[in-house]
Amino acid sequence: MVEVNGLSKDELIANLWLTDEMINEIEIVKREIDKKKASLDSTIAATEQEHLKAVETKYYDSSEYKAHQDYNGLIEKLKDFKGVAILIDLIVCVLLSYALIIFNVNFLYVILLFIITVVIFYLLYQQGTKYYLNKQKPAPIPSLESVIEEAKMSYEYQQIPNSLLANHMRDEIEKLNQQLSELEATLIEKTVLPEIYRMRAKEVVWYLENLMADNLKEALAALVEADHREQVKHMIEEQNQEINQLKDITAKLMEHNQKLAHKLEQQRQQLVELENRKK
Repeated sequence: MVEVNGLSKDELIANLWLTDEMINEIEIVKREIDKKKASLDSTIAATEQEHLKAVETKYYDSSEYKAHQDYNGLIEKLKDFKGVAILIDLIVCVLLSYALIIFNVNFLYVILLFIITVVIFYLLYQQGTKYYLNKQKPAPIPSLESVIEEAKMSYEYQQIPNSLLANHMRDEIEKLNQQLSELEATLIEKTVLPEIYRMRAKEVVWYLENLMADNLKEALAALVEADHREQVKHMIEEQNQEINQLKDITAKLMEHNQKLAHKLEQQRQQLVELENRKK
């Protein structure tokens, strides 16, 4: 840090403006680092999301998944056809029963045969459908959730944070960090201000340029005094606000007490009137 004793007032002012410029440059570099870090995080997250989206698309486009979809569609079609099959079963059995009646078969036998035939045809249809579905059933496939979890464990997915683009962005961040370190070191070397006042170099300059201080010590003292006045002003404002709030609360309590007293007086008068009526 530069010794202030050997500087003229103009040199002191120039040093403070230089300090302010370097502080601004440091803040710009810090913001740029934050932007680069946020961009790196969003780039990695977007790449991971794209990778998982590609896995999901591949899953839905796979022949195995489509086979399962077709199989489920076949099940729904057979469910819809079940009512038609039962109706055909009944029609066939009715026609068969009608033919037996024409050939003078005993009616009780016809009824019994009708019931047995309906049951047999239905069982045959049910077993045939079950056999057909078993033959058409595709091999089991893992769920999408398990496929995505497996994809997250893959080498390709794990290497996304270490991609060329991500590493390039990290190199840029590292260069900015190095630039920031150099700027901070230069600031420490060239400024006359202690660390706690460096962010307020422009305010210190104001006291010197407006002839409110002749040296750094007086300027810093004026700055501290101004801060103290501002704190006192803020405290007074807070106290006034609290006083106003207490006044409002007191006024509301007084109004409530007046209403309560008026209500009690009304009740007392009603009791007096009731006692007078009893007499």
